[in-house]
Amino acid sequence: MDNAERDRIMDAFRMQEFNTLITTNVMGRGIDVPEVDIVINFDIPQISNEGYMEPDYANYLHRIGRTGRFGTDGIALTLVERDEDGVNPHMMKKIAEYYNAEIKEVGSIEEFLKVYKEMRKYLYDTESG
Repeated sequence: MDNAERDRIMDAFRMQEFNTLITTNVMGRGIDVPEVDIVINFDIPQISNEGYMEPDYANYLHRIGRTGRFGTDGIALTLVERDEDGVNPHMMKKIAEYYNAEIKEVGSIEEFLKVYKEMRKYLYDTESG
C-alpha cells in the first residue's frame, strides 16, 4: 500500500468512518487515535536472539500502546496458542516480568467480555437508564 492510500485509510479511521482496522507492525508506531479502546494481537512479537526466540518487548509495547492513549483506558488482547513446550505462555510471562506488569489470562471470549464490560461499566450503566 502506498503512503497516500495508508494516509487516506488512517484519516477515515480517525473520523470513525469504520471502527475496525487490521494492520501490521508498521502501524504499531506513530499513530495517535484517542478512541481506540481495544487492540488485538494475533501473535506475540518475537525476535531471534542467537538462535533462540525472545519476546520483542519494544514492538509489543508499541502495539498495545495504541489503546489507552491520552489518559483514556484501554485493553489489549494477545491471542496465544499453547504449544507442547509451553513456549508461548512463557513469552507472555517474560513480557509481564520485563515491564513489571500484570497480564491477565482469559480462557474464553466470555471471560474477555466480562473484563471489557467491567472496564466500560460506566457506559453500560448510563445506557441502561
